Amino acid sequence: MKPIAIGTDDFKEIIESNSLFIDKTLFIKELIDDTSKVLLFPRPRRFGKSLNMSMLKYYFDISLDSNDLFKGLKILACGDKYLNEMNKYPVVSLTLKECKKATYEDFLISFKTLISNLYYNYQFLLDSPLIKEVDKEYFKRCLNEEEEKQLSLALAKLINMLEIYYNKQVIVLLDEYDAPILEGYLKGYYDNIISFMREVFSSTFKNNLNLKKGIITGILKVSKEGMFSDANNIIVHDITSPLYGDYFGFLEVEVIDVLTKYNLNNNFAEVNKWYDGYLFGNSKIYNPWSILNYLNRREIDVYWVNTGGTSLLEELIYNKDNNMIDELDKLIKNGYIENINLDVNMNLNHLNTDIDTIWTLFLFSGYLTLAKPFKKENITLKIPNLEIEKNLKNISVTWFKNTIKASKTIKYLVDHQLENFKADFLNVVLNSFSYYDVPSDYGETFYHAFCMGLLYTGVNVFDIKSNRESGLGRFDLVLIPKKNKYAYIIEFKVVKENNFEEVINVAFKQIDSKKYDTDFKDYIVTKIVIAFKGKECQVEYKI
Repeated sequence: MKPIAIGTDDFKEIIESNSLFIDKTLFIKELIDDTSKVLLFPRPRRFGKSLNMSMLKYYFDISLDSNDLFKGLKILACGDKYLNEMNKYPVVSLTLKECKKATYEDFLISFKTLISNLYYNYQFLLDSPLIKEVDKEYFKRCLNEEEEKQLSLALAKLINMLEIYYNKQVIVLLDEYDAPILEGYLKGYYDNIISFMREVFSSTFKNNLNLKKGIITGILKVSKEGMFSDANNIIVHDITSPLYGDYFGFLEVEVIDVLTKYNLNNNFAEVNKWYDGYLFGNSKIYNPWSILNYLNRREIDVYWVNTGGTSLLEELIYNKDNNMIDELDKLIKNGYIENINLDVNMNLNHLNTDIDTIWTLFLFSGYLTLAKPFKKENITLKIPNLEIEKNLKNISVTWFKNTIKASKTIKYLVDHQLENFKADFLNVVLNSFSYYDVPSDYGETFYHAFCMGLLYTGVNVFDIKSNRESGLGRFDLVLIPKKNKYAYIIEFKVVKENNFEEVINVAFKQIDSKKYDTDFKDYIVTKIVIAFKGKECQVEYKI
């Protein structure tokens, strides 16, 4: 069996090491046939974008001899029209994934370094009499990371020099173009990065006669005040497009084939439930990163979701102003959401105000998928598989734990600040769960568990006892202080047909009639009743 090259994006390295390679070389044929000048392919992370870009570089780059690399692959059976394009063009290939920085100034420094490293590969241009002296001076400034005023033109100027040197149009491969843009949004320099990238795109891709073809990848099509309108010849093939759906991620037939080769075909049903479920255009797609890791480790586990990339999603979910935690709970319960109008142009400034834009981000990031082929309005999105479902549940649980951690509920009980306790507890409830959290068949059990989770943060200052006998009955929860005199008997109730006042009064009578405080004569005992009705909650106390 061939080795599995986990995390290797270099096409040549995979082929020469005889590692497993799922043949996507017909992507090359499709691009040659496509008359579009510039194409953008937004896809989730770890779905093969960088490997495909590396494959394109090795196929087209005029400085290479790639015949041996493509032996036995599908592209070589496509005829002379396509073979004649091999190693025919100068290729400029770069990725912006390392340009994610905390500040705009740091981004510019990293971009200078990126351009310097890129120019280093073409130093032969400095010896060419075909290149003007003024361009050579610019080249040297970029090489030495000294260029300031025209830094955004560095890619376009390099393309121009290569076209002059080779007398051939240039292919540009720009991978992960939106990595610094998303980071700029998170770190507060979004407008600056958009302005800079607009100049890069305009000079490189718009009406550039030196350009043969531009291929761009990212997660999103980011739109902000004409970033793409300045380069309006860019044709976008995102996951809603009916074209190019087969080339990012694994098709089912490909998964079945590799499972068979690695003697794992008996586990296909589990693999299907955990890693399948994506719909790119009309193609049913499996998560390639998870499949490769499964082949390597031979066990079902969470793989893709552990590769990062959730910062923006988690920021949106944890933002208490947009009710996303409630929406996430509904999604997890149902497995899908309906009537979504996708914001395919992804203006990130809408993320705090437009829930459809948030769901679009979930879709393009790989956390949701189309339930059926794309239509423009009233779209249904679903959780694609068990791996994603597990991750979304973990995000929800983490949010809940952080909410509890930030609560001062226990501190207020220690200090016997009962009104503050009441207000803080109600605030945690309001922000922690919705009606959709509550299983209809055992609502009181759910609420009890919720309160236990919140109050057990106080185990260092209270002995906490649940469902123990005392007096003539069994209390719900008792907090016995380890240092001071303030003890608490807490009763939980669910309001159904009755109103809150009736249920709370019955609960206090139950505490008194059952003499729950029998064993706590040495303490100042406060009786607390917490009543729930869906998301509503009331807290009352008596000393």
